[in-house]
Amino acid sequence: MGYSKKIIKSLFLSLFIAFSGNVSGAAVDSVTVAGRIVNLPAKGARTVIVNECDISDKSERKVAEVDSARAFMARIPFSFGHTFTINYKKRLFINVYAEPGDSVFVEIDASKKPLEFHISGDNGTMNEEYSHAYNDLSTIYHGINLPADTVPLTEYMPVFKSEVARTGSIVRDYVEKNKISQDVAMLLCLDNLFNIANQAIGFRGRGLEEQLAFLTDPIFGIENAENAKVMIFPYHLSSLCARFPEYVKNMPKGVARDLAYASSNGEIVPERSEFADTAYYDRIYGDADVNLEVGSIKSGDVVVLEGDSIYTLKRQNPLEWVMKKYPGCPIYLDISATWCGPCRAALASSEGVREHFKDSEIVFVVCWLKSDKESWTMVAPSIHNAVQIFVDDDDLANRMMSTLNVNGFPAYYLIGRDGGINHDGVPGFKDPELPEFLRSLK
Repeated sequence: MGYSKKIIKSLFLSLFIAFSGNVSGAAVDSVTVAGRIVNLPAKGARTVIVNECDISDKSERKVAEVDSARAFMARIPFSFGHTFTINYKKRLFINVYAEPGDSVFVEIDASKKPLEFHISGDNGTMNEEYSHAYNDLSTIYHGINLPADTVPLTEYMPVFKSEVARTGSIVRDYVEKNKISQDVAMLLCLDNLFNIANQAIGFRGRGLEEQLAFLTDPIFGIENAENAKVMIFPYHLSSLCARFPEYVKNMPKGVARDLAYASSNGEIVPERSEFADTAYYDRIYGDADVNLEVGSIKSGDVVVLEGDSIYTLKRQNPLEWVMKKYPGCPIYLDISATWCGPCRAALASSEGVREHFKDSEIVFVVCWLKSDKESWTMVAPSIHNAVQIFVDDDDLANRMMSTLNVNGFPAYYLIGRDGGINHDGVPGFKDPELPEFLRSLK
């Protein structure tokens, strides 16, 4: 026939995307993600995780199994245009932008170090540019140096804005040097602001007035619908909503206020008419069919740090293991990642809580997922009065996150005396109501 392999491959990908976008009558309120892993070794990771990155409890994290043809496909609900992540193996987070009804195709080369990937489908050109640019710039947020979150706003805000300006300058230089398109440049600038804001959302200042002033500073433009295009913006809204629900009620109707309500975890239930997108309201506030089945988690190899002892568990379901180790005890479970600033900050600030309850029956467990083992060995010794479980098996981590519906780090759960596991209403390590919640478990 004379067709080159490159042409045949392009035709195949085009047909695959067209098919996956319409299979079973794909709805306009979803996004289809399909792809394949090339050069997959015999014992290579065989799951891909697609995270919708909606801040609400109804956000979906789909685990897509790689089939015998090395292909995968998943469909996630989507109510408005924003970025989300596709993850394969540890810390390969591919950031993608999509609109409801889009189809995205990803090809990952498992033989490359670091892994190589390419994106096509709807918004393919933009996503190819955006995802690689985001990865190139991601390291600039490792060295953010903010003051203690208890200093006055007049001292805190200038430093915060100087850090935003410093990293923003790096982003702008990158955009100019690499001739980045205008749409992608906007996403990168928003990511820059809210990546740093995410490290500052625990700001306490000198009281509620200063907290409100920080969270609503004009630099954030929290009512700007464009902000919602980046997946990290809703975390800022979530912090505002949790502390100042009345402010949220006074926001103008639109995607930002919809997200603010959705992030409230049921604490604020508005009228349906208050949502700009009533279909999104129906999804967020409709009856949930939540079933957290610990026993369904795949077994794998994990490393445990318990007191001064460190050992490896072979072919274990880590949560079943800890329940058998401490039968009949309430288990407070923290799902964290070593690269997550809020995770480390929450663990550091809660040392006193764990110390206070160390002689009770309550068992504190920190389960590290999607993390670098070398980083963990540096962080772990500073955390006391907790059993630490490091999950080194990426497929196991994916399945745990899917089963527990982990939509972001940190995430908190309670495993009751009867072995039942619950996420709703479980305070985090930095929540002031945590001590009273733990006392009620005695």
